[in-house]
Amino acid sequence: MLRAYGKPDSPQPDGAQSEESKAEAAPPSIELLWHGQAQDRAPRSWLVKNLIPETGSGLLSGQWGTAKTFAVLDLAGSTMTATPFAGREVTRQGGVLFVAAEGANEIPIRLQGVADHKLAPLKTPEGAAGNRINVDLERLPFAWIEGCPSLKDDSDQLIAASLDAQRTIREKFNLPLALIVVDTLTAAANFKDGNDAAEGQFIMNRLNELSRKTGAFVIAVDHFGKAIETGTRGTSAKEAAADMVLALLAERDIAGNISNTRMAVRKLRGGSTGAETPFNLKVVELGDDETTCIIEWKKEAQSERKSTDQRERWPKSTKILKASLLEVLISEGEDRDPYSDGKMRVKTVPVASVRAEFMKRYPAETIEPAKRADAKRQAFNRAMKQAMNRDLIGVREIGGMDHLWLAVLD
Repeated sequence: MLRAYGKPDSPQPDGAQSEESKAEAAPPSIELLWHGQAQDRAPRSWLVKNLIPETGSGLLSGQWGTAKTFAVLDLAGSTMTATPFAGREVTRQGGVLFVAAEGANEIPIRLQGVADHKLAPLKTPEGAAGNRINVDLERLPFAWIEGCPSLKDDSDQLIAASLDAQRTIREKFNLPLALIVVDTLTAAANFKDGNDAAEGQFIMNRLNELSRKTGAFVIAVDHFGKAIETGTRGTSAKEAAADMVLALLAERDIAGNISNTRMAVRKLRGGSTGAETPFNLKVVELGDDETTCIIEWKKEAQSERKSTDQRERWPKSTKILKASLLEVLISEGEDRDPYSDGKMRVKTVPVASVRAEFMKRYPAETIEPAKRADAKRQAFNRAMKQAMNRDLIGVREIGGMDHLWLAVLD
């Protein structure tokens, strides 16, 4: 007589174990994949072609005031309608879940701006250039959550809400849940120490888990640190774990006005980086004296910055400044925390020392000492301005003295 599962009724001798029992007790084997063997797997798939993968996690980071939330809502509009995002093809149409960990009261107004001023024109032959969209703008496959359970302490609640949104979008719109936006990551993560690599990796693992459970791509809105050359605020583990990182960049004047707004591909796993797409932030009216903004991507060809091209990163007019800074860094450079916040340590030198080295190196044709010194000072100031505009150097007052550090070497 055999027991359940085919185990023998009679006892086994001491130390003896059936082959069946051994197989059950052994841990599951790890599958080995071989080159040349056909793989029953789909090729690389995209949500936005060559920009955002179909699944996984990523960051949309930027300086304060660079329209990060407007940009992700623009992405949401493109995802729901399968229309281009920043000039790139959307290859997976689907619904969107927006996790508004902060600024939730702005979501309906900003989404209405996208619907009225970005999507509505695409329903007309003129606005859609012959490719009209067939979408009910009064009932978009878009859901949002006001607030967010802590990703660090209780991700199960967010996963359950996401799966509920997934079912509803499938039932009511016959679409998958394609995109989950977390705005912002800092508010949702409840970091104890934003500079801790383990904590940053843990939060990114939670975003990847959310993607695996829902089949959607999860993009989190995050902030740049005080020094934009260091990228996303806090630990670098966040960017390292992300499948893609988009950076929203701009120049800002002393009054807070921004210009030269653009989106750069800072990281793309398995793809090229450096491409920049310029955009305008346009104010639009919604009626009843309500206004909001939408993103208008510029029609210029997307520009690709080749980080290995030294002539582009360090133009000829800044080469002497670069050489002078390197020379002084070697002889006088000291490790410092320029922002006194523990987030970045770099080797810095006084500006005066770099200026003195530059003055020695820069050739001035005039033989009159006063004019020669003036020409050298003007050349130094021009090179400094250009290097700062290109984010090649960092400048900060430390201990009552202006210091420089090297942000980009190549």
